[in-house]
Amino acid sequence: MINTKYVREHLEEIKESLKKRRSNYPIADIETLDAKWRQLRASLQEMQSKRNKDSIEVSKLKKEGKDTKKLLSALAKLKDEITNAEAEIGNYEAKINSLLMGLPNKLHPSVPVGNPPESNKILKTWGTVKKKKGENHEAILTKLGMLDIERAGKTAGARFYYLKGDLVLLEQSLLRFALDELSKKGYIPVLPPFMLRRKFYEGVAPLSVFEDALYSATSAKNVSLPSDYEKVEDDLFMISTSEHALAAMHSNEILLAKDLPLKYTGISPCFRREAGAHGKDTKGIFRVHQFDKVEQFILCRQEDDDKYFEELLKNSEELMQKLGIPYRAVLLCSGDTGHQMSRTVDIEGYFPSQEGYRELTSCSSAAEWQSIRLDIRYDEGSERKFAYTLNSTAIAAERMLVAIVENYSNADGTITIPDVLVPYMGGKRKIG
Repeated sequence: MINTKYVREHLEEIKESLKKRRSNYPIADIETLDAKWRQLRASLQEMQSKRNKDSIEVSKLKKEGKDTKKLLSALAKLKDEITNAEAEIGNYEAKINSLLMGLPNKLHPSVPVGNPPESNKILKTWGTVKKKKGENHEAILTKLGMLDIERAGKTAGARFYYLKGDLVLLEQSLLRFALDELSKKGYIPVLPPFMLRRKFYEGVAPLSVFEDALYSATSAKNVSLPSDYEKVEDDLFMISTSEHALAAMHSNEILLAKDLPLKYTGISPCFRREAGAHGKDTKGIFRVHQFDKVEQFILCRQEDDDKYFEELLKNSEELMQKLGIPYRAVLLCSGDTGHQMSRTVDIEGYFPSQEGYRELTSCSSAAEWQSIRLDIRYDEGSERKFAYTLNSTAIAAERMLVAIVENYSNADGTITIPDVLVPYMGGKRKIG
């Protein structure tokens, strides 16, 4: 749905945002192609108008018994010119659409300009950190027999895991805790499809830069299937977050302003081909290819973007505080803000084994970037506008497990359960 009309109407904002991102996106190519496309469209419309008039004239001459050979010859030539012009316009449109789908979002005015990490802005710090460096979560959990990385490596490869015993119950407790907390706030729980068609993924994320991080789900080739076997759509991707499925859910829909906001909390496994150098992130279950997550997602009116961004951020902070994990909230700079986001605040939890903060949740507004591509609009009076989409992690279970294990580990080898999770653990206050 994104088109050159949108670019023309927001050209200076887009150029300024690209400058802040230090992006080499070829906006000048869009301007050039758009100018040529409009010129061709005008020329085509003139030729079509002339064809229609000449066709009427041919009919008139035939009725009068007059010679039409000369006019028919010119009309045939004109039809060829129209066919060629239509093909040329189609080529221009294909080039333009390809470029438009890769256009980065306009940055929110609050985003600091610069490169990470020095330009990221710490907004808030909460909690008391453990000053003494402890064992990392992998060592603690392996000793307790609750984590098996070695056998997962054998059966699935690097960055997979087996969770066992009480750690499984703790993981599930985190998910249910997050769902319950958000449900109390009016968020509708959603269990989405775990796969999305390509055209919808193109609506929620820039596949030109993101596709390599996704797992594709394709059916086996050259396999003989029964005649009544249901044909499966091949061009599917495993979702990397339920945010994407939740955004796509309302694609090609016209909503009513009075029905907004729509607030969802999605729960799903997430599948990612996590890249990166070997090191601390690849140890244990901090950065893995598969994890469970509860997500917050809001569709709202354009003028409510700030209001619901703050709400999502507050929800995420409350969950961190109830779990007792020390954290800081960090506003990402222009060089660190995702391609499809207008702004992002990361909540970084404290990890004693690293004596530092690492990302646990991420709160973002995509403004109208996703809804333009997915065609999600709302009627407000006589106006029809694109909805704004916002999202925030509630609980990324495996990363949160890491934070809990490291912050709640005891000298005797046990792990204390955060108070809010005790009811979900059947009253158990320690594991191990």
